Amino acid sequence: MKNYRYLERRNMMIRRIGLWVGEVVAAILLAFLVIQFCFQTVTVHGDSMQPAYYDGDTVLVNKLDYRIGSPKRLDAVILELENGSTTHYSVKRVVGLPGETIKIENGKIYINNKELKGFSEEDILSAGLAAYDVELGEDEYFVMGDNCNNSEDSRVSNIGNIKRSQFVGKIAGTLHKVTRQ
Repeated sequence: MKNYRYLERRNMMIRRIGLWVGEVVAAILLAFLVIQFCFQTVTVHGDSMQPAYYDGDTVLVNKLDYRIGSPKRLDAVILELENGSTTHYSVKRVVGLPGETIKIENGKIYINNKELKGFSEEDILSAGLAAYDVELGEDEYFVMGDNCNNSEDSRVSNIGNIKRSQFVGKIAGTLHKVTRQ
């Protein structure tokens, strides 16, 4: 009888440990899937997004948002850009949406001939490609850096209009801010 109770307790303990291990493995797998398909961290390089994001800041990117929906005007986004044979991430802000016409004139951004408010307080010194009307296709976006006078963005020919497929995701928040001096 004692031997039976011992075996019963031992089997119960083994089942509990097995369930616990299974739950831990399931939690790790779920965390991996969420991180892999829903979120990503990216370190900001350069000064083009100041004052919102500084060189060295680490941001959390929501990759799921654009799998379900589309980028919206003034979203801070991560883009995957090619430069020759290399690919890198870039942080920019969405200014123009598919089907719109963008023009920069007298230091201001115009979308379909209406001035865009709320993007930048300073005048834009270089209109680049947007000195003339830039017509966006049905799958194209116009992006700029917040620090618009120190940014390579849709105004320059090696970047130009951004395709929907180049969006990695929307910035959900800042995980680590570099100490400013």
